[in-house]
Amino acid sequence: MLTWSKFQKIVIENLNRDIREDKNPDQNRAISANKNESQFIVAGPGSGKTTVMVLKILKFIYVDDVNPGSILATTFTRKAAAELRSRILSWGDQIRQRLLEDPEYKSFKTRLQRLDFNQIITGTLDSISEDILRNHRDPGSPPPVVIEDFVANALMMRVGLFKEERHHNEDLKDFLIGLRGTKFGFNTNEMSKNLLEIKDRVYYDQVRWEEFQKENKHPGAQIACDAINDYVHELQERLLFDFAILEADFLDKLRDKKLESFLQELKLVLVDEYQDTNLLQEQIYFELARSAINNGGSFTVVGDDDQSLYRFRGATVDLFTNFKDRTVQHLQIEPELINLSRNYRSTESIVNFCNRFALLDNEFQEARVEGKPPIEPARMPEFTDFPVLGMFRDDVETLAEDLSRFIHQVIYDGFHFTFKNKEFEVRADPEDGSPTDVSILLSSPLEITAFKKKRLPFYLREDLGNLNPPIDVFNPRGQNLERTDDAGVFCGLLLECIDPQCQVQDSIEKLPKTAVHRLNSWRETAQMYVETEPEPRSPISLGEFVAAWQSRTPLGRKKWKRDVPLLDLAYKLVTWIPSMQDDVEGLVYLEAITRTIAQTALFSSFGGDMIFDEDVELELSSIKELFWNVFTPLATGAIDVDENLLETLPDNRINIMSIHQSKGLEFPVVIVDVGSDFRTNHHKNAFKRFPEEGGKSCNLEDELRACSPLESPNRSGQDRAFDDLIRQYFVAFSRPQDVLLLVGINPVKGGYETKHDHHEIPNVATGWSRDGSWHWPGLENLKQI
Repeated sequence: MLTWSKFQKIVIENLNRDIREDKNPDQNRAISANKNESQFIVAGPGSGKTTVMVLKILKFIYVDDVNPGSILATTFTRKAAAELRSRILSWGDQIRQRLLEDPEYKSFKTRLQRLDFNQIITGTLDSISEDILRNHRDPGSPPPVVIEDFVANALMMRVGLFKEERHHNEDLKDFLIGLRGTKFGFNTNEMSKNLLEIKDRVYYDQVRWEEFQKENKHPGAQIACDAINDYVHELQERLLFDFAILEADFLDKLRDKKLESFLQELKLVLVDEYQDTNLLQEQIYFELARSAINNGGSFTVVGDDDQSLYRFRGATVDLFTNFKDRTVQHLQIEPELINLSRNYRSTESIVNFCNRFALLDNEFQEARVEGKPPIEPARMPEFTDFPVLGMFRDDVETLAEDLSRFIHQVIYDGFHFTFKNKEFEVRADPEDGSPTDVSILLSSPLEITAFKKKRLPFYLREDLGNLNPPIDVFNPRGQNLERTDDAGVFCGLLLECIDPQCQVQDSIEKLPKTAVHRLNSWRETAQMYVETEPEPRSPISLGEFVAAWQSRTPLGRKKWKRDVPLLDLAYKLVTWIPSMQDDVEGLVYLEAITRTIAQTALFSSFGGDMIFDEDVELELSSIKELFWNVFTPLATGAIDVDENLLETLPDNRINIMSIHQSKGLEFPVVIVDVGSDFRTNHHKNAFKRFPEEGGKSCNLEDELRACSPLESPNRSGQDRAFDDLIRQYFVAFSRPQDVLLLVGINPVKGGYETKHDHHEIPNVATGWSRDGSWHWPGLENLKQI
């Protein structure tokens, strides 16, 4: 339909993306490639990889005349998938409108109008697998039903641990603690999560399961295998999938030629964030790619090994760094290597800082793509190039106070400082500046530790709220869901309605003690809330509604029903909890709880309903099941908060998030906590700053990969842990557009004194390499404020 030169001209003029060869040679090579040319694109931070993927797809359609329905593009997260689809639709339509207005393309008007960009298959691999299996299933077979991760944890707890009281088995505990590397924080919830991680790894690493069960001699290993087998069997019995099992089923059907009608149409496969791929996913991509290549198309992957963060979820970065060799071996093709190294996001100072950081540790270079070039600053020079800043104080309380004042000044007044005889002002955009211009990144956003120690996010929430005008924060992961006030009120009210005076709860002998303690705490919170009820939002008061439920009278409802879904009760109760309707964090908590109720109904004998019947035993059974399926997982911490339930971040709050959460995002001002928790060089916090061992993820790899095609890793667990920590802070340091500020307490910067000696705190984030060298002593490379 179009020539390449015409397409390029429209992209430059209408989309404001200069992809000419002399201006942007690497993007030009990636986008202009023939449809049968496979590519290995190593895309550094801020290098425009989404732009490249979108324009590459549109070039296939407009220049190569590829049917949109024969293009498949995957991303790692739902948000990234939504952004990719949105940009394809937007830019695709802009190009179409330009062509419809051009008399030269009058003869193509009908074809242009019929172009349907919605036919392009986009999404995460999980969502794409589910859609394809649903749309191409055998006649009469049911569509796949997939449970979310948090519900998988609840199911594992019920059928894997509570069955035969495995959660009390000392051999199982010893086996799991050995994998975790520590007893700290070990409880029933952790046991369940550890079993799921093992199960996921078995699928992700294509572990020979029978061989593993036969060869592992630890007495707790067989109990773990039994628990996992019971979990998998329960899913199979109920025709349910979790994400790992869904992907495994998708791969089986691809290999068994049961999806031929789909594969016959496939021509182009593009994969984003390939550095976080596991072996199971790689095999899926290779099956898809094989069909695309046979159909005259190609296979393109995009990623950055320096931004691989998900080893703990089964990702194997070696599949990315060795991608060229593996495609030669499995697909008999050699993709073209393209390095997108121009950074359009950050200032020159930030880009140079990231480059230096990536090169500090010589051992790390062996874990990177061979011959990888440094990032090049490509941002327009008219933007102020701020130096990288540092703020370190004697204690976390003082740090929070000063950091809060800095943030307040940036948003409202401007923060002024002098560097090398030059005056600088850090200020949010006066036109549309808001708290969202600032983001605070930490290894963990938890506000209070398990030992009730307050951390930097806690003090920041408090101090920012006390300023004039106050600044709210968005940090739904600042507390465990079960410990939040909203969950306490909401779940406590549910319990008080369905089980007055703990009659059913007390009749269940084997509820975990931690669950019972939390359930009782929720009830107390709910009772206090009823006594101090806010202004009613309903014709009847909350107290009247709860009393009506307790007495099983129809007050407040149109008609008493025999079968009442717990979800219906939940949505009625929430009308009396303003914070779960009006507050953005409360909405996240509400969604997490209601989705738990909805999804656990999938494996409930009563479908999540309470059965009110003359048969008292039937009623008790339905409510007992809710305790096991809903309230116990919630109470023991099995359900994690997921702020991705919101489509966008709130536009009037400071975002406090983990570095993992920040992946793929960018902000004008980024504050990275590199050491507010580290007062001494203590071995208990070493893993978060200077690892002494591999930790749980590496232990799992070592345990399982001996029975996997991947075989045992070449690098030691400690080396892999160091690699991951370097990547984590590389991601953090590359998020800002304008200003990067590193914060912590003074011992991290200058060391500390004991009775006889001066000690320093080795820390990857402050420029230490694993050989014990400190490349940025005293952090003198930062402008201290």
